[in-house]
Amino acid sequence: MNSYEVVIIGAGHNGLVCGAYLAKAGLKVCVLERRSLIGGASVTEEIWPGYRVSTAAHMMGLLQPRVILDLELQKFGYEIIPTPPIVHHIDSAGPIPVWREPDKLAAEFARLSQRDAAAYPAFAAHLARLGPIFQKLLWEIPFDPSSLSPGNLMDVALFAWRNRGMVGAFYDVSDLITMSVYDYLSRWFESDAVKMILGYYPVGGSGQSVSFHTPGTAYFLLRNHLRDNTTAAGGTGLVRGGMGNICEAIAKSGARFGMEVRVDAEVSRILVKDGRAQGVVLVNGDEIRARTVISNASARHTFLSLVEEGTLPCEFLRDIRSFKGQSTAFKIHLAVDELPHYPDLGKAGLGNTYPVQICIAPSIAYVEKAYLDMREGRVSRRPYLTVQAPTVVDPSLAPKSRHILSIYGGHVPSGPGADHGAATRETVYNAAFDAIAQFAPNLPRHAVHRQILLASDYEEIFGLPGGNPHHADLTLNQVFFRRPARRYADYRSPIAGLFLSSASTHPGGAVTGVPGYNAARVVLKMLRSPA
Repeated sequence: MNSYEVVIIGAGHNGLVCGAYLAKAGLKVCVLERRSLIGGASVTEEIWPGYRVSTAAHMMGLLQPRVILDLELQKFGYEIIPTPPIVHHIDSAGPIPVWREPDKLAAEFARLSQRDAAAYPAFAAHLARLGPIFQKLLWEIPFDPSSLSPGNLMDVALFAWRNRGMVGAFYDVSDLITMSVYDYLSRWFESDAVKMILGYYPVGGSGQSVSFHTPGTAYFLLRNHLRDNTTAAGGTGLVRGGMGNICEAIAKSGARFGMEVRVDAEVSRILVKDGRAQGVVLVNGDEIRARTVISNASARHTFLSLVEEGTLPCEFLRDIRSFKGQSTAFKIHLAVDELPHYPDLGKAGLGNTYPVQICIAPSIAYVEKAYLDMREGRVSRRPYLTVQAPTVVDPSLAPKSRHILSIYGGHVPSGPGADHGAATRETVYNAAFDAIAQFAPNLPRHAVHRQILLASDYEEIFGLPGGNPHHADLTLNQVFFRRPARRYADYRSPIAGLFLSSASTHPGGAVTGVPGYNAARVVLKMLRSPA
């Protein structure tokens, strides 16, 4: 029987971040991973000989500079490759590059609406002013608003003081977290084409099954403002060698402080005695004892599968059972001999630069029809798509003169009773190719290799409930002090010594490292406090 001060269930990026910080603080830490490779949903796998594919997360957009610099990840192989701007195909205007520079993007919008071109710089500045407010919120430990204990009241008071800048922006903050992306953008812009480009990520990239008119989707407009790209940690882009290299770097950083990582070590049960976590039992029967257990698995798996029934309060279990969000997105990975040729791409003004990412979502009506198809029980006949070609900037991912295409899109009916069999997968594959063929007719329908992943696959392979990268939707009833359950949003659980560090906690999914960092703070505070 092994013994550690801390055992962590799951070597996804947050579990590794949490473990690395705790090991750096001097604790004896062991991270357990059920698969044969680390990374969770931030992983790169050689699914065909010579092809290394980021099968789940595919772009580094939000890993926080604080984590990169604290753990010195650049010393351990972490490297970001800047990418050309995303190109968005629009029915009325052809390919439009989504420049990062507000003035250049405004010039593109002038092709769609002079009024919207004039409005865009003010809109960009508006989001930039709100970004720091939400950046600070990432690092907050959610409090319990129902508790009148002196310690909690002090936490509330300190939270209010630290975030006093939110008061002046109260209505803007409230609008972002409650309004639909369509309604929010309509305050600024008249052209549906402009709204399509700016609203693509909230609707097509957030991992949630939503439409342009779903309340709360406006929040995702802030994505590019939730990270400071001006620090020594660098900006965003593709990870050289694939997304799995983020986790490899974190593991190497933690190893120098003694953090141990075990693969092929699936946990079957969390040991609980007298209301306190004592360690874990592996599927092979091995027991690993620890003073503290941290689960980087989803809240649903942790509390409904790994903890014995009757150990947890009924109210808490009700919250966990209702904590959900079904994804209807899909992903197709292809090994190809040649890249798609988009005849109109020359109009985008990129010169000879081939875009790493192309969005096929020609209009709001197109995206809404894809959503309606799914709601009516059909695979979207014309899915929205993000077509990524990472080998354009990182040829090491594939054999010479070969390429990888990762095609992310929606929608496919998913959830209990959904048919995700071979016929459905073939329908998804053909629908995606038909959509791409509108703009790149040369792409051969029969690729060298292919992999089709649906929500059920992401649930089975990566442990994402409903295939949702956030473990549950980021709706008002499932964020901050309600995530994942009332009175237990501070990374603790009703079981003493058992904590969460996964995307089930604040601030949710995406590769940020924040849940792992925040959980480590809470654990260290608990361990260092007087008994």
